[in-house]
Amino acid sequence: MLRLIVQSGSLAGRQFQLEQADRSRLLIGRSEESVVQLAELIVSSRHAIIAAEDGGFYLLDQRSANGTFLNGRRVERARLNHGDVIELGMRGPCLLVEIDGQATAQINVAGTSTIRPPADTSRHYIPPATRLGLHDTAHNIGLYNPYYDTGKSEKPPGVGLMWVVFVVLGVAVIGLTILDVGAGNAFVGAIAAIFPAIFYLAIFLWLDRYDPEPPGTLVFAFVWGAIIAVFVSAILNAIAASALGNTLTGIVSAPIVEEASKGIGVLIIALFFRKDFDSLVDGIVYAGVVALGFATMENVDYYGKSLLEGGVGSLIGTFIIRGVLSPFSHVLFTCMTGIGCGIARETHNPGVKVVAPMIGYFGAMFLHALWNTFASSDGSTFFTWYLLVETPLFIAFVGVIFHLVRREGRILKRTLAAEVERGLITQHQLEIAISVFRRTGWVAAAIGHPRLFNARRQFLRAVAKLGLCRWHKQRAAEADVDTGSFPLINKLQAEIFSLRDHVR
Repeated sequence: MLRLIVQSGSLAGRQFQLEQADRSRLLIGRSEESVVQLAELIVSSRHAIIAAEDGGFYLLDQRSANGTFLNGRRVERARLNHGDVIELGMRGPCLLVEIDGQATAQINVAGTSTIRPPADTSRHYIPPATRLGLHDTAHNIGLYNPYYDTGKSEKPPGVGLMWVVFVVLGVAVIGLTILDVGAGNAFVGAIAAIFPAIFYLAIFLWLDRYDPEPPGTLVFAFVWGAIIAVFVSAILNAIAASALGNTLTGIVSAPIVEEASKGIGVLIIALFFRKDFDSLVDGIVYAGVVALGFATMENVDYYGKSLLEGGVGSLIGTFIIRGVLSPFSHVLFTCMTGIGCGIARETHNPGVKVVAPMIGYFGAMFLHALWNTFASSDGSTFFTWYLLVETPLFIAFVGVIFHLVRREGRILKRTLAAEVERGLITQHQLEIAISVFRRTGWVAAAIGHPRLFNARRQFLRAVAKLGLCRWHKQRAAEADVDTGSFPLINKLQAEIFSLRDHVR
């Protein structure tokens, strides 16, 4: 019997078998008929075949565009030996060959075998225990190793440069705020602004319970709103104020500029952190965090000015208006853009992908302009509008969020049922994954045991990701289009498989 172990690529960690029966064949490629169905574009639809012939196993290239390589040498037809490495295209996915009866093994005192690779393929060879993450010294080659997980998502190119920009502009924003209101007033304003932000941030983290977003991406969203959006908006609104005056700037310029600067942050996450952006719920979460960053930094200036100009009494009044009655206003506005980006993520209609974020942005501008219009009126008019329009609107928005969260839970329950049937996860584990209280308790019970805590946290996230990727794949199949979620499915299955023995 021949075992084919995928070492890298979209099926990393998966194993396939071929019996020594006459005319037994195993097709490798991207086509649906392939037994080893890979997603990489370097792999042809029908790339290669492994066939049982003449008492052995043979590798047969199928006129692939990028070639089939055996131990680094391009071949059309070659007999396979134990320890050979097949490469599909130069630097394409690698597959390790293991053939029963050919292994040269030593049996150690524990009864486990250590296979000696051929000398010319040792650069590719990965011992079985290492591949499966059984030793602390294992390297993560496409298959999850819970001892090496950091909880950080893969960073897209340019993120390092972006953080440099954040730091430079952050120093500039803080410096300008101190110059405007004084260091002491700015400090008090910062304290007053942080508490509402923490409260609302906790709500968003709770809503995002099924597929928790990576902390680094959430920090990116918050900092974008607090620094980039505030910096750009301050400059453009100052230019508009010199031409239009403060009132028209608030009603016309501020909605256009501020929602654009915040919305661009949401769009960047949707495009460049796509693996972390799966659904409408994610659109709302990221948009809400961007808006919280913007509102927090903006409020520091408002609170500092109130304290400077009117003392503690003025600060308390401003805090009631901006920190109690309306801290959700920016969140409500920008979440319209987030909903648009979330719809674009879920749909496979090219027109909707373009139009939905634009409609969301226009909705954000409209609500922002409406708020600023009434905020510029006298107190009685503002409070009347607040009670009759803003409050019902916010309640409806909260209702929509809860509906979407429950919808996401139903999606996971449905799409992961197949994984329960095939034995990848248990029904008990599925019930934990879709219950906020049970998943929280399960992870919390591992506090004090870093490896267990880390493995359980990553296990839950991988399970939720797998369910959402399967959902995207189903929707893509219905629309007869491709999806970037397809290559992730096998990788996530491999991660979950490797984690199962580490989460109990």
